[in-house]
Amino acid sequence: MYHELRKSDLRYKIQSKHRSDRTIQAVETICEFGNMKSDIKAAPNVLESLRNSSHGRVPYNRKHVLSEEELPPVNQLSSVNKKAIDRVCDQSPDIHAYRSKTRGRVPLRSPKETEEIIETTSYLDQSFETNLNKSLAVIESLESLNDSMSLLEIEQKNKKAGVDYIEREKKKQDEFFKRSAQLSQESYEQWSERSRAKIQQQVKELRDRKSQKDNSIESEYRKQQEFFQKKFEEDQANIKRVEVEEEAENQRQLSSSWNNISNYELSTLEIVTVAQKCVPDPKVDPEIEALLSMIDKQSKAMSALKLAVGQLYKEGKLNPLTSTKFEQECGAVYGHVINAVKQLNTAIKRVNEEQAAKMLAQEEAKKKEEEERGKQAQAAAAQQPPPEAVVAQQPLASQQPLPPPVATQQQPSAGPVQSKVSTDSIISGNIISSTAFSEYQKIDKQLKELELGIQKFVVDKNTDCAKMRSALKLITVTPINSISASSNDHMANKVKELVHILDGKETTRGQKRINPGINNLTLNYCFNVAASKFVDQACEQVAFSDNLVPAFSIAAVSTGIWQKHKLFGDLFLGHLYKRCPYILPAYWNKKSGETNEDYLRRVGYSNDGDKLEETDKYLLKMEGCVKLYAAIIQGPPTFSNTPHPHGVSNGWLWLSRMLNLEPMPDITATALEAFLKVAGSAMLRVYKSQFLKLLEFLYTHYLPKIEAVTLESNLGPITRLRLYLEKIQKTGSVPEPEGRVPQSICS
Repeated sequence: MYHELRKSDLRYKIQSKHRSDRTIQAVETICEFGNMKSDIKAAPNVLESLRNSSHGRVPYNRKHVLSEEELPPVNQLSSVNKKAIDRVCDQSPDIHAYRSKTRGRVPLRSPKETEEIIETTSYLDQSFETNLNKSLAVIESLESLNDSMSLLEIEQKNKKAGVDYIEREKKKQDEFFKRSAQLSQESYEQWSERSRAKIQQQVKELRDRKSQKDNSIESEYRKQQEFFQKKFEEDQANIKRVEVEEEAENQRQLSSSWNNISNYELSTLEIVTVAQKCVPDPKVDPEIEALLSMIDKQSKAMSALKLAVGQLYKEGKLNPLTSTKFEQECGAVYGHVINAVKQLNTAIKRVNEEQAAKMLAQEEAKKKEEEERGKQAQAAAAQQPPPEAVVAQQPLASQQPLPPPVATQQQPSAGPVQSKVSTDSIISGNIISSTAFSEYQKIDKQLKELELGIQKFVVDKNTDCAKMRSALKLITVTPINSISASSNDHMANKVKELVHILDGKETTRGQKRINPGINNLTLNYCFNVAASKFVDQACEQVAFSDNLVPAFSIAAVSTGIWQKHKLFGDLFLGHLYKRCPYILPAYWNKKSGETNEDYLRRVGYSNDGDKLEETDKYLLKMEGCVKLYAAIIQGPPTFSNTPHPHGVSNGWLWLSRMLNLEPMPDITATALEAFLKVAGSAMLRVYKSQFLKLLEFLYTHYLPKIEAVTLESNLGPITRLRLYLEKIQKTGSVPEPEGRVPQSICS
């Protein structure tokens, strides 16, 4: 039993060795050391049995390690091992002695044989165990030796690899040092060459830079010389120019002072002449006589000052400072004369009032005498018929105030006219001058004829005709509505656009092409619409603006159209006269049988809903019309190559006509203030002292008339006019209006 276990253990060992490719070596080792006695010779037989196994040969002679697929199955190997071990046992001499050589039944043995067999078996078991242990020890020693040989082999291989690596690295290092030395030599030579070239380049750059710097310094020096030379020449030229300008300014100041002194003298002489004519008998009142004497002395002093200035001017001793002093003295003398004239007017007024009161008392005394005589005549009437009496009523011989001069198109005369009241100021119940009325009739007739000619076109309800009217009105009104003072180019473009339309040329509006010059009917319609629209702008945009800018911009555009088309100017004046009769000027009276509303509409009132507009709004509209008219007459021509169609002389004419009419409440003061604020500065530039005299007459004579007809509850317009005139009297100049267009905007 123990022997079988040992055999099984040996089989297990052999199987495990088989898988590690040491099976044959293990069997040979067992066979070598497995003789149970010294005479066992079973090793070759065991190896041969293993090699020639009937279950298949093991490819032991291969040089490579067998894979799992190439090994025989485990059961086959176990059978081979079992048979090999059995064969070893069978070939052992000790065992062979006890093995029956016969086949079949085992013969019976004697007890002694059996005991010997048992002893032999025990000995074999002990020998087998001993040999097996030795075999296992040898196997373990071989495994350890194999491992040590493998490690030694690996160590020798690693040592050889290390030596080879050191030799290779040393060889590489030697090659590296050799190559480095070679490269260092080449690099040093290249570096030396590059350094030499770089130094040469730097030297060249430094030389070039120094040369450029020298050239720059020389050029800068020349420029500075030229600059200082030019500056010196400019300074010399400026000095000469300043000297010339100073000389010209001195001459201008001398000329201005001389002209002012001459004007002062001329005005003084005119005042003296007028005063002497107005007061034929100075002895009527001592105060008047003293004032006339003082005015005469001041006039002589003025003449003496002018003579002294003229003498100094001839001798070349007159300078601006001296001339200014003489001018101030002459101004002071003229101021004394003006004050004396004011006192003289007051004295004349007082004397006239005294004479009027005296004459009124005489008239009342005469009336009482006539009444007494009438009573006496009635008492004696019963006795005899009285003679037919004619009572002549003597008019009051009070002296009238001096009216303003009646101006013409030329420059007005210096002195006021005589105290004769014009008989043409009342025509058919209307207050207007005859010349103004004739002009109004001519303009109004032209406007009515044109409106009558286009009446059929205006009222035609045909669809095509209505579309044509709408298109013509659109292209005409749109540019007028967009007029502004943003720039002169903007206003010039509006002028050219409207002139293009009124020339009858084709115009594009959006995608439509409109030709206003198809016939005279459509063209006259455009003229009438344009003229009426400009008047609408005066009543709306100009009237309700806080400044005068819209008035001047609209005036510049309308003047340009007027220059190119006289028909437009006539129609514009016609519509302006209808909206604002004070442009003539004229005060229309109420006709017989005319209602109050019809009369108010005729003088310019408009409907405000179901009723007429308020008076304040009406006055604003009239003020806007006057401002636009004044802006037109005072401005320069829009086209510089064409004369002004309605220039500043018409402003003098309007102001003269206005002062020759009896004033009306509110509207007279409103119109005068609006006109002077817009056109006053331009008229002063043209008419100079004559215009100031006209304003003096307005302040001293005409303003009291306005105050006399003005209600105390509505003193706003007259107060504004008075303050404005007083400012002019104090400064001797008229303020320049804001927004005025100073020059032509179209070439």
